[in-house]
Amino acid sequence: MTARLPALLLLPTLLLSACLEQQGEEPAAPPPPVTVAAYTVKAQDLPARFEFIGKTVSSRRVEIRSRVEGFLEKRLYREGAMVEAGQPMFQMDTRPFEARLQAMKAELAQQQARLENAQANLNRVRPLAKKNAVAQKELDDALANYRSAAAAVEVAKANVTQAELNLGYTLIRTPVAGASSFAVQQEGSYIGLGNSLLTYVAQLDPMWVEFSVSENQIFQLRRMRREGLLKAPADDVYKVEIVLADGSSYPHKGQVTFADASISGETGTFLLRAQVANPKKLLRP
Repeated sequence: MTARLPALLLLPTLLLSACLEQQGEEPAAPPPPVTVAAYTVKAQDLPARFEFIGKTVSSRRVEIRSRVEGFLEKRLYREGAMVEAGQPMFQMDTRPFEARLQAMKAELAQQQARLENAQANLNRVRPLAKKNAVAQKELDDALANYRSAAAAVEVAKANVTQAELNLGYTLIRTPVAGASSFAVQQEGSYIGLGNSLLTYVAQLDPMWVEFSVSENQIFQLRRMRREGLLKAPADDVYKVEIVLADGSSYPHKGQVTFADASISGETGTFLLRAQVANPKKLLRP
């Protein structure tokens, strides 16, 4: 009895192991299908993109100044509004300039009368001098008076022209279309040489975008070009795409139109400028 006990105790364990081995045997799964694709690899040029922080600048910012001295009578535009080229913006008091023009016209008439008198005297003396009826000095004096009167007429004509110009300058117009600024001088102010600035007009189409490239970036770009990793455009025209402050893309692309002649000694950067169309005036300086 004692000798057979280990065999009886081992028998259930062996049977259980055999049952587990029989239950664990499962058929092997088939291999998954494999799709083979072939690609042709070839070298080609791709556009290189670089990002810079820039600022928009008016392509033409014009100072509206008075060309004559006098009292500012009226402002003819709405501050901050869009203005067209040739549009009147300020009106100076015209009365002093009108009076000056009338005086210059009267002076011209006086000099023309003097010239006619000198011409008549010369016509009278010249034939007498040919007959030795008068002294040569009288002919010389008549000729000198005629030439002096003729010169005085030309000066008077120039004064009339200048007076007409000054009268025309009393109506101050903008030479460009764009966005107007606030009025520096108000109605009733006396405008002289020291305060002739009246306002600004900034042209908005096209617009300029200025940005700077660091000296380190310039060296990197030159190295890449030497190594053949970067090629300049054949027409040397660099395109510019503008991303606005909210992350959206501006619909019109521009191109670089200006590069400064040297690197700034203060900032160590190289200034570039791009020009872009702005027909809807979305960009502002």
